[in-house]
Amino acid sequence: MKNKKTIYLLGLLVFIVWGMIIYRIYVAVSDHPDPVIATTTKAKEPYDDYAIPKDTSRLQARYRDPFGLVPNKDTTKASPAKTIPRNISLNVPPGINWTAINYMGYIQNPGSKKIIAIMHINGKEVMMTEGENAEQVKLLRNLRDSIKISYHGQIKFIKPNR
Repeated sequence: MKNKKTIYLLGLLVFIVWGMIIYRIYVAVSDHPDPVIATTTKAKEPYDDYAIPKDTSRLQARYRDPFGLVPNKDTTKASPAKTIPRNISLNVPPGINWTAINYMGYIQNPGSKKIIAIMHINGKEVMMTEGENAEQVKLLRNLRDSIKISYHGQIKFIKPNR
């Protein structure tokens, strides 16, 4: 009796395992869309150029010179600030109209894996790869979620219009 119960139990387990395997194969092969699963995603941080912050720390070299050639020097005193003479005139170029450049998205060549950016520049649709120029705009870097361009000597990141 004990042996028959074990055989039936093992047969039921085999039936359940094979049922799960066949179900997963059916779901993978079928054309039904994946079930909607609500997930929370963390917002991406934009790719912007950040200036390097000014170093505010002071080197305090209070150890002795191993060769004895240079006397001890106090590095905690700040050097005097440089003054700019008042009679210098700065030529500031006029502002650039960045709204004339829109990043629409990208496409990828499946053969060469090259990414091509699609942009609107002054109302014209332009497709560019990294390093190309069009309408005085040079595409420096394509990061898929933004592009880095150079226009009239200035560099800026532009995100796609959504």
